[in-house]
Amino acid sequence: MLIFVLILAILFELVDSSLGMMYGTLLSPTLILLGFDTKLVVPSIVISQALGGAVATFRHSKYKSANFSGMTRDTKIVLAVVIPGLMAVFLGVFVAVRLPTNWLNLYIALLVIAMGVLCIRPVYYKFAWWKMWMIGWLSAFNKALSGGGYGPVTSTGKVLGGLDAKTSVATTTFAEVPICLASFVLWYFMSGKLSWALPIMLCLGGGLGGFIGPYITYKFNSKWLKMAVGVLAIVCGVLVLALRMKV
Repeated sequence: MLIFVLILAILFELVDSSLGMMYGTLLSPTLILLGFDTKLVVPSIVISQALGGAVATFRHSKYKSANFSGMTRDTKIVLAVVIPGLMAVFLGVFVAVRLPTNWLNLYIALLVIAMGVLCIRPVYYKFAWWKMWMIGWLSAFNKALSGGGYGPVTSTGKVLGGLDAKTSVATTTFAEVPICLASFVLWYFMSGKLSWALPIMLCLGGGLGGFIGPYITYKFNSKWLKMAVGVLAIVCGVLVLALRMKV
């Protein structure tokens, strides 16, 4: 099972680091469907994505998908998302560790379905810095609470606000690193326990996927992959609703 989890982490981080979304959004419901405890799944995902995102950020910089050398516009976009996001992380983890597992599964399922729809049918708006702050807050809350829902909100939101797609992917990948680290630390101290086999395998897979994904961003048009991932997210969310919700 752990080898299978490793393969899933590689594949989903490869998708995430190339599209700027869907590692946790896809992996969270998949691991729940495989029978893992939801309150082990979320911290395992966020620590592995912190590692995968760090590797992917370095690779995006190498391929010049974004410029993080100093206080550039790309760096300012990352900060505009991260600063309010760090505030939201506290609320997200506080709520998550106190929610019954059944309610947490429901939130994850509905969030995943919504993110899948957003991938397929985006909603357009005009770019503004205050909107970046709002996106950063909402996406970090989702991440801390469920392990997913960060990339589809931030990456899609920035593209729809007029940013270049590659820049949006790279800045989202960078922003996720501190958000995920903060989420993991809070989960670890608030939940009081963690089995390390799952997070270690996810970290290995996340690091490998994060190394490969930015090359795909550099080389390929991701439009059809994004559509396919959106459909997969909706299917995963529906399956969680159907199979993991207790009556």
